[in-house]
Amino acid sequence: MEEKDLGRIVVLIPAYKPDARMVDLTRSLLDEKLTVMLVDDGGGEQYAPLFEKCRRMGARVAVHAVNMGKGRALKTGLNEILLSCPDALCVVTADADGQHTVQDILRVAQAAAEHPDALVLGSRAFTGNVPFKSRWGNRITRWVYRLASGIAVGDTQTGLRALPASSLRDMARIDGERYEYEMNVLLRLRDLGLGVFEVPIETIYIDDNSGSHFNPVRDAMRIYMVIFKYLFSAIVSFVVDYALYWLLIGAAGLAPWLAYALARLVSSQVNYRLNRYTVFSGRGGKNAMAKYYALAAVQGALGAALVQLLPRVIPVPAGVIKIPVDIILFAISFVIQRDFVFRDK
Repeated sequence: MEEKDLGRIVVLIPAYKPDARMVDLTRSLLDEKLTVMLVDDGGGEQYAPLFEKCRRMGARVAVHAVNMGKGRALKTGLNEILLSCPDALCVVTADADGQHTVQDILRVAQAAAEHPDALVLGSRAFTGNVPFKSRWGNRITRWVYRLASGIAVGDTQTGLRALPASSLRDMARIDGERYEYEMNVLLRLRDLGLGVFEVPIETIYIDDNSGSHFNPVRDAMRIYMVIFKYLFSAIVSFVVDYALYWLLIGAAGLAPWLAYALARLVSSQVNYRLNRYTVFSGRGGKNAMAKYYALAAVQGALGAALVQLLPRVIPVPAGVIKIPVDIILFAISFVIQRDFVFRDK
């Protein structure tokens, strides 16, 4: 990266009740000729002198009167950057607690210049003396994220990221006020047409990560609820589908294939509306219903055939065989809906 472009790299640092490490990081970044945007997330008068010291050094500072969360602080910073730095090449987000070195920030910025259509992640290796909540929290989250999105990343919780200039307005509109915002960004990558590029960075934990305001229970639940809403629709639809299937077999005495088809006709409408408007926020365009029902027709025909034929091969009642059949078809359907039916162009 040429030296004349360094000033167009904006490092965005949200900070809640920071210490002198934020000042040291700001000084080092300014010495590298980078632009620094700090967001005081409602720390109050006790911490105002630290931000004022950074402002006198040349950093830009935005202030929240009350604590509003990391997600809101990041979006406040993005809004300020869009207004005051319209020619920014990219925005690199970093933490204020000293976990991200200046060298790693520069490497992530360089990768962003080389990959302008990707979200660049500074990914930690999680080897050595890593706090338990950080090691296992990342393992679980990256597994669930891959299930939900179809995208594999090594570090879903990294705060060191480079956002392409072309995506800043979209990033400022993404839902989430606290730590769930960063997961929401990852979940929206396909919709935004962005790829992912990862840069290995140093893994640093100071005082067993005591400076982090991440609550492993409260904030992890916010993150996982974002992901598990993908499964909520399937559970509700399954209950409707399975109850109606048994009712039609038992009370109406219909053949398994006919009961399956009628139950699926009703539950598919429930599933479609929940998926589109609860899970995928209305995405998919005007052809979403046609694509969904084309998928449902194939899935329904295959499922009806399997519940009719499998009991002849396997000594299992028709009502019981439906469970493994639906689990397998759900997994396949989930991937198709995620990547095709409810994906905006």
